[in-house]
Amino acid sequence: MTEGPDETDDLHRYTVSRLLSAARRAIDTELGGSVWVEGEISGFKKGRNNHTYFDLVESDEDGRVIAKLAVALWAGNRARVNARFKDSGPIRMDDGVRVRILGPLEIWAPGGRLQFTMQDIDPTFTMELIDSERDRVLALLRTEGLLDRNRACTVPMAPRRIGLVTAVGSAAEADFLKTLHDSGLGFEIVFADAQMQGLGAERTVAAALRSVAREGVDLIALVRGGGARTDLATFDHERIARTIAALDVAVFTGIGHEIDTSVADVVANRAHKTPTACAAAIAELQLEAIERSEGAWIEISTSSVRLLEQEQTRLSRQIRHTTAAVRSRVTLEQHRLDTAAARSARSGRTALRQAGGRIDLLAARVSAIDPARALSRGWSITRTASGRILRHVDEVHAGETIVTQLVDGTVTSTVAATAPSEEP
Repeated sequence: MTEGPDETDDLHRYTVSRLLSAARRAIDTELGGSVWVEGEISGFKKGRNNHTYFDLVESDEDGRVIAKLAVALWAGNRARVNARFKDSGPIRMDDGVRVRILGPLEIWAPGGRLQFTMQDIDPTFTMELIDSERDRVLALLRTEGLLDRNRACTVPMAPRRIGLVTAVGSAAEADFLKTLHDSGLGFEIVFADAQMQGLGAERTVAAALRSVAREGVDLIALVRGGGARTDLATFDHERIARTIAALDVAVFTGIGHEIDTSVADVVANRAHKTPTACAAAIAELQLEAIERSEGAWIEISTSSVRLLEQEQTRLSRQIRHTTAAVRSRVTLEQHRLDTAAARSARSGRTALRQAGGRIDLLAARVSAIDPARALSRGWSITRTASGRILRHVDEVHAGETIVTQLVDGTVTSTVAATAPSEEP
């Protein structure tokens, strides 16, 4: 049975203020004043009078919060913290940034809340964490052979359809688009809005990259303006690096940092220091393609003129050679013709003489058998009344009329009788 208040020792009875005071004393006794505490910033916000508030959280391997501590950075302590940033490194407090901060753990009695009052920060801790995580991701990607995968993607000679991943309305977007516009070239931009820093930014960037890759773009530009090292730590994230490596589209980065190179820069096809430089490189690809095209046409024209001149020279030379050859051939053939003509003339005269001799011989032979000469020597020719020459006695019969031709006329007779000559 629980004892009532009267039965309880006065030392164990507290008012709220006494209890909170006791807790404060216990904390002071245990911690001995200000301590360094490490964790990840969450819910960062600025309040009135330049005060700043956030939670410092600790998460397990699955990303679940296992402890949370409310932190207040009073305006009076901000000057010291800001000075530390300037001396130690370009970092900025924001959601998702892991920090090591100094201060006392206090109980705020009016609010009944345990609260850590931030008095100082160790920027080196944050920088070393960023560098360590960057080195870890690079080593992992190198082991898996992913560092060069996007560089193996083909970059079109004249990219026109560009996927742009950035924060819509940002200075980075404006600089990128202005540079493309000022180039005077034609581009089609496929936008994908993404959170470029802070807690969860890596998820929106990765999703935006995958989204524009599905739109059939020629290449993707991932751009962001300058900022603190902690702002740009998003682009060291393993999720973004793996997304870039898995794409079949070339990724150009234009992340505004002049000194450090992010993991995204290393994995991308080509890296540029600013959004403007990234846009200028894309425009230069088109300009180079145009120059190559114009140069090719000039070369074609020059080659054509040169070829025509060569062919004209060759044709002129061929004409001269052909003319000389024709003239030589004509002269040769004229000589052959003259020779043949002379030979033919000589052969003709010889043939004519020979033919003349043969004709004379034939004429003599013909003359020798000429009936007129035979008639002049006393021969006669007898024909029937129809004019048929009689050669045999049986060719005519008694009573028929015959005509005998003499040298000086004809004699017509009637056959009285025929008598064949006796056989010798």
